[in-house]
Amino acid sequence: MRKKQLTILILCLCLAAPIRLALAQVQLTGGGSQYVAFGSYPHGASGERQPIIWRVLQAGQDQAYLLSDKILDVKRVDGDQRSYKNKGWLKSELHAWLQTEFLAAAFSPEEQAALREDAELGRVSLPSAEDIKNKDFGFTSNKSRFFYGTDYAYAQGLYSYTRNKHSPIFTRTISSKAHAHRSTKVDGAIGFIGVESDDLGLLPVIWLDTQKVQALSGSGILTDPLVLAPAGN
Repeated sequence: MRKKQLTILILCLCLAAPIRLALAQVQLTGGGSQYVAFGSYPHGASGERQPIIWRVLQAGQDQAYLLSDKILDVKRVDGDQRSYKNKGWLKSELHAWLQTEFLAAAFSPEEQAALREDAELGRVSLPSAEDIKNKDFGFTSNKSRFFYGTDYAYAQGLYSYTRNKHSPIFTRTISSKAHAHRSTKVDGAIGFIGVESDDLGLLPVIWLDTQKVQALSGSGILTDPLVLAPAGN
């Protein structure tokens, strides 16, 4: 009887091993049509947390470039518009906030370990103006740049255009106007607005090390995103 139980235990362990291996192999495709859930952030008007849903803009070489599907928060880029041309994005208030407060709020230490650090931009940033014009990322028209906020973002003061209820976002790209960044407008076109504007949305981007995460569930569509967790957890 004892020998039979031991045989069953060994068989169960053998069957379980391939399952764990499969969970560790995350296949992401890019193009803006695949979605994953990773990390969490306040979504409800009273701060209730939910998983962050990300669009997979680009994938390859064990790395994926992800864009938040929803506007998560509202912040100005910087409070010193007059001298911003001498400061720039990498020394801005918002860049610093993304690397510290946002990073800590959105990701556990184990999740942070799965983020790759861009040599210039850090582990979290905003999309560039070129990103949200890139057809390979799924931005094929002005309407594809209609972005919508969470209830939390609206509660923080996110501006909303009346007709379609979408909202403008900042990009990390500095405008030719030294005091401004490129941003989206009411028709989905890309314009600019001053860095002191405090009612534009934040749509973060991250670089994910796909070797350090595993897929727990999901098909990868918006209503059923791939649920990712740090590998080994």
